[in-house]
Amino acid sequence: MAEFLMGFPKWQWLATAAAFLLFAGFEALRPRRSAGAGRWKVWIVNLSLYASGAVLVVLLAPLVMQGATWIQGVLGFPPLVGLGMPAWLLVVVSFLLIDLIAYLEHAGFHAVPALWRMHQVHHSDPELDASTGVRHHPLESLIGAFLQLTLFAVLGLPILVILAYAAVMTVWQFFTHSNLSLPEPLDRLARVLVVTPGMHIVHHSVQADEGNSNFGMVLSVWDRLFGTYRRRPAPERLTMELGLLGRAERQAFGRLLLSPLRR
Repeated sequence: MAEFLMGFPKWQWLATAAAFLLFAGFEALRPRRSAGAGRWKVWIVNLSLYASGAVLVVLLAPLVMQGATWIQGVLGFPPLVGLGMPAWLLVVVSFLLIDLIAYLEHAGFHAVPALWRMHQVHHSDPELDASTGVRHHPLESLIGAFLQLTLFAVLGLPILVILAYAAVMTVWQFFTHSNLSLPEPLDRLARVLVVTPGMHIVHHSVQADEGNSNFGMVLSVWDRLFGTYRRRPAPERLTMELGLLGRAERQAFGRLLLSPLRR
């Protein structure tokens, strides 16, 4: 079961590739902002970072699972699957808990300096498109996998719900980062419940107060609940500056891998 959860089977690679190509096609047909010249080069870098992180997680999966299992045994927390909930309630509660954990982890990568030095690779992209959704430093992918799996194991969440959430979040990351123009009334209505491109683009602003907001991964309710929700009018989102100040030119794969070592 652990191998199935951490092994990144072929269907996940295929589903991820299909989702990326789907949103890349939507972006080409209905772009929100004009893409810069040579954007395809950044695509290669972003997808290479994603592949590197996935391979690192797969290679170290046994250690990650051993650590998560050991912590679960030490804490001895009663598993959620053993509380006798109806199946539908177990699915709903588990999904909400997983999304809350993802929100808190994302906020933590912004709040803790050592983690931010890895996460800033994601924010250093000066433009947003579907590929930005999987632009993460490999060490961030590894640490995130360890933190999430440890919490999932401690809480005793159903594996099928974990896998379903992983599939939903992968597609949602492509969607929320996509350079896709949605009708503003539709975007505004949808972000009452879920994260939308119009909401998430504010998170990629160069302005620190906006960059440290809108941490939600799938559901937008956590940002509203914890006071981290920020919005910008649609016309301003079309021209707002994205990325990190002074980092727009540092897009080479090697430089991004080494960037956590630089102050």
